[in-house]
Amino acid sequence: MLKLSFFNVADGDAALIQLPTEDGIFRILVDAGRRELEPYPGSLRRTVAQHLQARNITRLDAVIVTHLHEDHFGGLSGILPLTSVAHVYAGFYPEAPCRPAPEDAPKTVRGLVYCLNEWERTARQLHAAGAVLHPVTKTAALPVPEGLRVRLICPDPMAAVDQNRIWRKMCVGEPVSREEAYWSSKWRNPGSLRLELEYAGRRVILAGDCYGEGWQDLDLAPCDILKVPHHGDAKALTQTLVNKLRPAQAVISCGAAYISRKDRPSQEAIAMLRQAGSRVWFTDSFCAPCQQAEHWDSVDFTIGEDGSIRSPKL
Repeated sequence: MLKLSFFNVADGDAALIQLPTEDGIFRILVDAGRRELEPYPGSLRRTVAQHLQARNITRLDAVIVTHLHEDHFGGLSGILPLTSVAHVYAGFYPEAPCRPAPEDAPKTVRGLVYCLNEWERTARQLHAAGAVLHPVTKTAALPVPEGLRVRLICPDPMAAVDQNRIWRKMCVGEPVSREEAYWSSKWRNPGSLRLELEYAGRRVILAGDCYGEGWQDLDLAPCDILKVPHHGDAKALTQTLVNKLRPAQAVISCGAAYISRKDRPSQEAIAMLRQAGSRVWFTDSFCAPCQQAEHWDSVDFTIGEDGSIRSPKL
């Protein structure tokens, strides 16, 4: 049986995939939330390190970083003292820290430099601890146990190459235009890696932060479980995408409080999912329209060998 755990890491992403095998339990961590979390009344949020420690997990076969925003990779630095990592998959690995961004640089570019430097330090720590670092710039299947299929989808390989070229120049101190720096920063979400899992005839999609309009025109089959992209905000979904995926279960990884400036989670996105027949789950204690707040440590699903799906217990 396959177990999927969508951790409550507040406004961030972290999911654990577990499959028992003859050699033990095969585990993949997809994203890792933030390094630190602010407490919130009634919330059961934890850092990824705390989630793993509470479950006595001391080894991960693979870690996937969908893209370089701190709410997706920041928590990785906290797991290393207690958890070994065999393989890491990410779109980019800096060769050196970036120089500080100019004071007049846009906020998104300053944030990019911060993330590149944090990721450089974290990736260096992972490598020093024995992890094998795999760059992902095109769609590929992951090596996983028999019975499970996992595809890492790179939305636009040519754009990924361009983004990495710009970031390499930034990391070695070569000049980069303001336009290049700005584009490479803003492409992080649209260029986010997505995962497609198949097990026992069931389909699961973990969509990172890919905006809905960026993949709505693809030839997509319905799925059983969807990790909604971009925390369920106004950019997360389109009606076309929802009509194609029609997820039976939809998980929105978000904080307990509504973020108005980002419309996160979006009532429109929630309504589209419900109208498509989806049961919508929130990882934190978010109170959605027509639904009382639920208090989760993690939102867990189990897919049996016969294809049955056991949903979280209310």
